Order: sequence, then C-alpha cells, then structure tokens
Amino acid sequence: MALKKEVKTGIIVAAALAMLIFGLNFLKGVNLFSHNKKIYAVYMDVQGVVPSNPVVVNGFHVGHIKTIAIEPNTSGKIVVTMMITNSDVKIPKNSIAKIFSQDFLGSKAIELNLGNGSDLIQDGDTLKSTVEETIKETVDKQVLPLKMKVESLISSIDTTIGIIDGIFSKDTRDNLTQSILSIRVSLKHIENTSVSVDQLMGTEKTHIASILGKIDEISTTLAKNSKNLNKIITNFANISDTLAKSKIQQAVNNADSALYYTSQIMGRINRGEGNMGMLAKDTALYNRLSGASEQLRQLLEDFRLHPKRYVHFSVFGKKD
Repeated sequence: MALKKEVKTGIIVAAALAMLIFGLNFLKGVNLFSHNKKIYAVYMDVQGVVPSNPVVVNGFHVGHIKTIAIEPNTSGKIVVTMMITNSDVKIPKNSIAKIFSQDFLGSKAIELNLGNGSDLIQDGDTLKSTVEETIKETVDKQVLPLKMKVESLISSIDTTIGIIDGIFSKDTRDNLTQSILSIRVSLKHIENTSVSVDQLMGTEKTHIASILGKIDEISTTLAKNSKNLNKIITNFANISDTLAKSKIQQAVNNADSALYYTSQIMGRINRGEGNMGMLAKDTALYNRLSGASEQLRQLLEDFRLHPKRYVHFSVFGKKD
C-alpha cells in the first residue's frame, strides 16, 4: 500500500525536527541519549552568567548551565541549575561550584573544584558556591593601596608646600637676610682674628721656638732621669703600702677612746664631782688657797729679806 503524500511529508518534517532538536542540544553539550544529572548552586551575584554557558572541571567540558532563577523569598539569592551531561566524571559532594571569567570579554562559566570526599553527587544535589574575583576587583585591590599612598603623598606635598610658603614669607625672608648679614660679619671678624693670630705668630715666633725648646729640654731631662723617677714612684708606693699596713685604724680608735674618757673627766669636773671638781666649783676653797699662797709668798719674801729672824747661827755658841 502506497503511502500518501501527506504522510510522507509529516514523516520527513518529524525527522527534521528530531534532527534539529538533537543538533541544538548537541551544540549545547547535551547528549539526549546519556543519563544527565541536574545539580544546583546558590549565588549572591551572577553577573555575566547566562544559560547554556559551560560547566567545566579543570577546563574539561562536563555540562552546561540550564536555568538561572531568583529565590522566591526576599533573600535576593540566585539559584543556578547545572546539567551534568558527562557521566564519566566523578564529582564528590564537597566540590565547589565557582563562577569564573572565560576570557577578557567577560564571558562567564562555572568551574567545579573537585573535593576529596568519597560520596558522589546525585541528581538534585546542591553544591557550595563561590565567585572568582573579576578583573576590576583584582585591579581595584592592586590599585587601592597605591591610590591611598598617592593621596597620602599629595597630602604630604600640600603640607610641605604650606610649610615652605610659611618659611619664605616676607618676615622670614627679612630674618634670613639679616641672619646672612650677621654670618658675613662674623666671618669677617674670624678673618680679622686669623690675621691677628698670624701676625702674633710671626712676632712671637722666636719666643714660641724658645718655649718649645725648653719643653724639649724638659722632656729630655725627664727621659734621662726616668730611672730616678721610677725609684721615687716605687718609694711612694712602698710608703703607701707601709701606711696601708700600719695600725693607723687602731691608733685612731685609741685616740677616740682617750678623747672619750677625757670628755667624761671634764664633764665630772664641770659637775663638781671629785677633788678636781670641788676645786673648780668651790669658790671659798679657791679663795683660801689663793690667800694661803699669798701668805706663803710674803713669808718667803720676808725670809729672804730678814733671814736672821728665822735662823740663828754662831761659831762660838748660842748667846745667853
């Protein structure tokens, strides 16, 4: 039975559509005859990521991004659905899905950084996510410290210029000019002084030469008498050693003890204790002793002037 023309046309169109769908999916990296796994990752920012972008492992194509949707709550998080079409790749559950730039044009893809776990992903699992720094962020991180240093340098330059401007104000310039004039005058005085010193050296050259000659003679004499000087120094050293070894400390202690006892005796005399104290304190006794001394002096003087009153001497015997 011959097929009708319309049936043939429908079969051809269906086959063409099937081939078109298969080709489109093949171009997207989807193998309709393999067992695909659908996994998810949640991000806060997916700028540059679009469906059909590749999913790779170490640069090897293992799938593609199927859909991108925002969570229905108010968190603002983005859910990316990935279709893993290569069933030969073993992906642990602790792997990380990282968004990275494929080229300098800003095309994005997702790279699966494989973990070290033994449990493999299953259909419907959600991986941890991270986002690679963009070129702008990297440049900003590199340029920001330089920018801060440049700003600090500019601020320092402004401050320095302000200080220089303050230093070179009119009053400061006048003071600086006056200081330079004072330095010039001081240098002139120093020059005059040096001239005077030169003249003095020229005038007193003979006298200075004589002084230097005497100094030379003294040094020569000291050199010749070095042995005698050594003996004198040795003698002084021996004397100092002898003094150091002598019992000076004991003599000082004895003298201190004698002074102490003398002070005690003088104190007792001042207080009128003992014979010496009574003699020092008893005025009547002093007066009597003074009177007796005077009478004794008068008696001796009378004995000298009139000895016959006291001594009778005769060769022939005593008179009747």
